[in-house]
Amino acid sequence: MNTGGKTTVFVTGATGLVGSHLVERLTAEGVEVRCLVRSSSRTELLERLGVQRVVGDVTDEPARLRELIGDASLVFHCAAMVDDWASREAMVRVNVEGTRNLLESCRGLPGLRRFVMVGSMVVLGMGPQIHFDETAPMVHTGDNYNYTKILATEMAMKYAREHGVPVVVCQPPYIYGPRDQQFFPRVFEALKSGRFKYLGDGNQPLTLVYVANLVEALLLAAAKDGVQGQLFLVTDGESVTRRELVEMVCEEMGYRKPTVCVPVAVARALLPLVEWLGKVRGKRPILNRFQMKFLSTPLTFNIAKARTVLGYAPVEPPRESLRKTIRWYREHHKEMLPGG
Repeated sequence: MNTGGKTTVFVTGATGLVGSHLVERLTAEGVEVRCLVRSSSRTELLERLGVQRVVGDVTDEPARLRELIGDASLVFHCAAMVDDWASREAMVRVNVEGTRNLLESCRGLPGLRRFVMVGSMVVLGMGPQIHFDETAPMVHTGDNYNYTKILATEMAMKYAREHGVPVVVCQPPYIYGPRDQQFFPRVFEALKSGRFKYLGDGNQPLTLVYVANLVEALLLAAAKDGVQGQLFLVTDGESVTRRELVEMVCEEMGYRKPTVCVPVAVARALLPLVEWLGKVRGKRPILNRFQMKFLSTPLTFNIAKARTVLGYAPVEPPRESLRKTIRWYREHHKEMLPGG
């Protein structure tokens, strides 16, 4: 990363999937990194990397966060609550109020060159998304994660327009890679248990992003001049089908390949009842709207803007990075193997 001299970089969410890979990349390039960590966070990786750790939370007051940011000239905001079952209150506190606190702490901060935020394509709604780009409108779905990420994105753009905070937002779809605790573990669990069923024929396109690709885009967004106040969609640049992905997992992990297909219309009709029963019982339902979107909705995106403006290019084809990720789980999580 070309930082134009000695630079301190401040990272939130440094123990999460994106943040930890970002910190690894920065330290490998000799950049001084300061990580915001909660007192309850597991920081073994950060300790091995030898980065500075400051205890705090995005929910802290802006004045406190400003002290912790200190002389950092780049801020990467990777922290977020990503949960399809958390309460709206909890998600607003972290995703909306936490983002506001961090933006406010950076308002007028001397020496701040860029504030790069990890957004999400969840803001585009739950319907089919074919070759969507940055001009696609944000759509409220009533879901808590969608709601809070829309508010956070709008707030970031407002701080760029009205307060001069040099914000850039990179919006990924589903993110995968080693250490992921959200995406692949659920796929593995459903396949290992034999509960997995295709919604439709499984041939709907799905576009993902490998964590190393997203990190590359974040660094480009931090370094490129003249992109403040802009959004960039970031993906692997190619789609796979749900069936391709599932069969790839089964081949690498030794699972039996699923054969049952449930009509999408049937699943969609049952979804409100299934979600309602989950709320009544206080348990995560067997199917929710996030899973419905992942399993059945055509999702492809146009990343021409990131390619042309940032110079972004995926580090490798998705089928290679997907297999690499699955093999990492096979090696590091034996309990996910059949009989494990």
